[in-house]
Amino acid sequence: MNSHLAPQSATYATLLGVISCVVWSSAVLIMSVLANRFGMLRAAGLELLLGGLILLITTFFRGDIFSILRHSTRCYLVCGSMWIANLTLAWTAFATAKTGGQLLVTGLINYLWPSLTLLLAIPILGKKSTRWLTPGLLAVTVGIALGKIATTPDVTLSALVTDFNALSYLCAALDALAWALYSNFSRKLSNPDGSSPIALYMTTAGVLILGASFIAGPDLNPSWPSWLLLFSWSAVAALSYLFWDIGMRRGNVITISTTSMLIPLLSTIITAVFSGHGISLSIVISGALVVLGSWICKRGVTD
Repeated sequence: MNSHLAPQSATYATLLGVISCVVWSSAVLIMSVLANRFGMLRAAGLELLLGGLILLITTFFRGDIFSILRHSTRCYLVCGSMWIANLTLAWTAFATAKTGGQLLVTGLINYLWPSLTLLLAIPILGKKSTRWLTPGLLAVTVGIALGKIATTPDVTLSALVTDFNALSYLCAALDALAWALYSNFSRKLSNPDGSSPIALYMTTAGVLILGASFIAGPDLNPSWPSWLLLFSWSAVAALSYLFWDIGMRRGNVITISTTSMLIPLLSTIITAVFSGHGISLSIVISGALVVLGSWICKRGVTD
């Protein structure tokens, strides 16, 4: 019986990991929608607080609540700061995109994080670079540039400058940098015997950002369908972290990792279709180049 259960268990865990990738592919679009309906700070604070509480409750019932505290103070300060910065910058980036085209470009810039994670692993984790790293970074850059050109109605220098959303694009780039730093420092500073402190980071970020939203002003009085979307997304987004953890520990890592590399392309297609901008071959190619560049960068960093 065990010989039959083991493959089924591994398949189930792999499926959960793949589901988390699909959820993350929808993040750019849904976060933008929620920011427009609730206001950026209110939406971010509520989503993070609700998601953090869900993860804390899940951790409690799994019996891992006290093992969260096994990490060092330095880990909490460094990784917690990067996590909160990542979430704040991500919400700012998606909320300040003024058109569907700008949202697509912002999403592509946000997916610099896989390449930046590998690049920063060299100084932080002592990894070594190979000749593949430069062409990988180049492919990602070309993909983002092509995405910008493909989403600009009139491809002239003046149009590209006029449609350039500096705040949204800068926040997306800094968001990618913050996540890359978090990914590397969490590996370097965290205690292997401690459970993931993500629930703690999410809850803290939610309290801070929600508090700031009350100072900034009242919310936009959203309708009940908007509240339903917020609660649903908070639960799904929070559980996706748990699904990822289960998948990476018990499932087929190669299948899940390969799927995760496709997130920029999936996100680009989903955002293009549902943001009202529409999809074209150039947009698909730009997302594919970001995926290809990330894959090449993976070959460009070794132990």
